[in-house]
Amino acid sequence: MADESKPPHQKWYHTAPGYLTATAALVGSITAAVTALSQLGVFHSKPETPSAAVAPAASSSSQRASEPVRRNGSETRVETRAPARSEPAPRTGARTQPSAAPSSAPASAPAPAPVTVPPATVSTPAPAPAPPPAPAPAPAPKTGNIGPGTTLELASGSRVCSNSSSDGDKFTATTVTPVSGSNGVSLPVGTQVILSVATEKAPVFISAKGVSIDVAGKTVPIKGGATAHTEFNAAPSTKGIGLGACIPEGGRVSLRLTDGVTITQP
Repeated sequence: MADESKPPHQKWYHTAPGYLTATAALVGSITAAVTALSQLGVFHSKPETPSAAVAPAASSSSQRASEPVRRNGSETRVETRAPARSEPAPRTGARTQPSAAPSSAPASAPAPAPVTVPPATVSTPAPAPAPPPAPAPAPAPKTGNIGPGTTLELASGSRVCSNSSSDGDKFTATTVTPVSGSNGVSLPVGTQVILSVATEKAPVFISAKGVSIDVAGKTVPIKGGATAHTEFNAAPSTKGIGLGACIPEGGRVSLRLTDGVTITQP
């Protein structure tokens, strides 16, 4: 009979103390969450570097709450444990204060390029020109002799006729062949020889004699008789028209020396 008089059994959270205990636990959880978010900087406007997370102080809800529960007039203590609060994970998207950009050192001016100084050129004086060779010494004059009987082959320098010329008239001839003498002396071709006219009887009519020769600008007297290749001609004379002979210009004259000739040549 005693058991039938007991009221029906109720769960503890259906009572007023149970509601109060649950509400206190919820409020404690919300407070702990708000505190953690505030410490992480969610509610701050400055982008400061988040400080180290500080574990929130233990709330009364983290402790074991014991509230007396009365059941059937007897006091029963029911202990409730608030859910354990986990440490908030650090925010990965938290903004960190931008580090100051490294100040760039001023660019150093480029080193000047080395100046290449060309080596000083030492002007070497030009060598003095070699003196001209000394002229060969003038050969010593030599003296030789062209002996008697030597024949000089000559060419008359003008036309000479017996009809128009007199004995002793002079004319010029030149050697056409060289003439050699002693000690290396000689008369080259072109040596000038002075002749004089000598009249002869027919059929010769005209001949010549040697007067002089020119040796290095000096006149050297000579002696000798000359025969010439002549041409006959007829021309008026003091005796009327008469026959005669002429030594043509360039005609051959052969002069034979009767005496030797001594000459000196440089």
